[in-house]
Amino acid sequence: MNTKRFIFILSCLVYCFAGILTIKAQNSDTPKPLSNTHYIKNCFLVKQPGVILSGQNIIVKDGFISDIGPNLKIPYDAQILLADSMYVYAGFIDAYSNTGITKPEQKDRPRIADPGNPPNDIAGITPQFLSNENYNPNDKSVTDMRTAGFGLSQVAPRGMMLPGQSSIFLLGEGNTDEMVLKSGSAQNFQFETSRGVYPSTLIGIMAKFRDLYQNAKIAGQHEEKFLKNPSGLARPDYNKELKSLYPVTTKKQPLYIVAQKTKDVHKALLLKEEFGFDLVLTEVKQGWHYIDKIKQQNIPVLLSLDLPGEEKKSLEKEGKDGEKKDSIKTEVKEIKKEKLDPEKKDYDAKKAAVVKEYLAQAANFEKYGINFGFSFLNSKPSDIKKTIKKLIENGLSENGALAALTTNPAKILGLSHLLGTVEKGKIANLTITDKSYFDEKSVIKFVFVDGKKYDYSEKPRKQKDGKTGHKMIGLWSYEVEIPGAIQKGKINIKKDGSDFKISVKDDTSSNEDVATDINVDGSKLTFSIMATLSTPVKVDFSLDFEDKIYTGNVNVASFGTFPIKGSYDGDPKLNF
Repeated sequence: MNTKRFIFILSCLVYCFAGILTIKAQNSDTPKPLSNTHYIKNCFLVKQPGVILSGQNIIVKDGFISDIGPNLKIPYDAQILLADSMYVYAGFIDAYSNTGITKPEQKDRPRIADPGNPPNDIAGITPQFLSNENYNPNDKSVTDMRTAGFGLSQVAPRGMMLPGQSSIFLLGEGNTDEMVLKSGSAQNFQFETSRGVYPSTLIGIMAKFRDLYQNAKIAGQHEEKFLKNPSGLARPDYNKELKSLYPVTTKKQPLYIVAQKTKDVHKALLLKEEFGFDLVLTEVKQGWHYIDKIKQQNIPVLLSLDLPGEEKKSLEKEGKDGEKKDSIKTEVKEIKKEKLDPEKKDYDAKKAAVVKEYLAQAANFEKYGINFGFSFLNSKPSDIKKTIKKLIENGLSENGALAALTTNPAKILGLSHLLGTVEKGKIANLTITDKSYFDEKSVIKFVFVDGKKYDYSEKPRKQKDGKTGHKMIGLWSYEVEIPGAIQKGKINIKKDGSDFKISVKDDTSSNEDVATDINVDGSKLTFSIMATLSTPVKVDFSLDFEDKIYTGNVNVASFGTFPIKGSYDGDPKLNF
């Protein structure tokens, strides 16, 4: 499909119709054909943790929450969302992750003449980098976090010791500049050594950080003096690494230290005591040993949601041959031996105790009144709810869990005036569920990001076997009805093993758009393509097949939804 042409025609028609309506009915209450105003009707409003109001209505306009109340007049141009019995929460906040940044390919490191004094980028020292440089708002990880109820992420660059500066992004669709809420929100530090070059040990990392920090402070102070009165002062040497670290030394930028293990937390606290910078402990897995010190110094903490898995031993119930049966007997003997081995038994008991402390850590932090949220460096979005449920089973309250997803990270990021609670005047980041989010069977129905609605109310199931969708394979014509015109083209649906491959092409163009997010549920097929105008625009297809024809609709970002129909043209094309 020539999506550029399609959207261009659509845009022109919309503007034409808008002009006609303006001329004919300037004083009319006739709804506009397109609107970014939403009226969420009759919901359970979870204003903040512990505060739930029933029978509430919410008006979302121009990306903000315009009004809240039980009796609100519906704006004439509003899209109405009937939210009877649904729960509306502040959009969840991902306080630290690599969301939207693709993992780089592993490359051979270039030969270094002096491994004891390597270039900074080889040593993993790149504090001048901004995550904006590599952030992709259309990356699958962004979509996955949004689907899990998140509307905002603080995104850190990938790297080693000093990978660069985080920025805060709204998890909507568009270009990077449109989605960034705050650039350079934090500097980042990790106990990640550089293989084969200095610093290649933890002691080396600590020494290198001390050296960089002290030099950054001296260089920054000298530059400030020079700018005020350069008389008699040497012109400052420009060093991008030191210049980027100077805001940390003046507490204008916090330092997020990834401290997963107990020894990492200890080292981070030592550096904090030595230099006095603003510290946020991040991706913490074993922080309970220092809970008193963390509380005393009022240090924010982001707990990792990468919880330890349960180890299970499984045996084949029956072997098809002698080898498998012998293997089973051997495994049974090993298990019996482990049960009789007192050292192994003692080790397992200690390990189980540590896991128990790990799972109870969030509950203890809540009990101590520590401001904590979650980080998601090694977490799957699809597992987040299940993981939080496990923390609740181990003592964390539901209000504490909700605070760690909303109000606490908003405070840590310095965004409480914009996000974290559902209040008039705040950014319209909202998560809407059919039941309480913490109900095991609850489902996220809608997510608002910056006032834009993402609909998950009819999320189709993925194909489970090769039989599903076999009647869809082929070359199909299509006709999309847009105001004043009909757009025609072809949809090519192929099968590669158990996976579908779909491409779309407009009749007037040779350009081919390859589909993503393909889902099949019986006779229903959904998929998406991306069109790029001044900004990327997502086009969603929803088709329902019957014999040799199909009907459905096409949703074009905020332009609206339009009917589509088509018929079977023959076998799928190898090369479309």
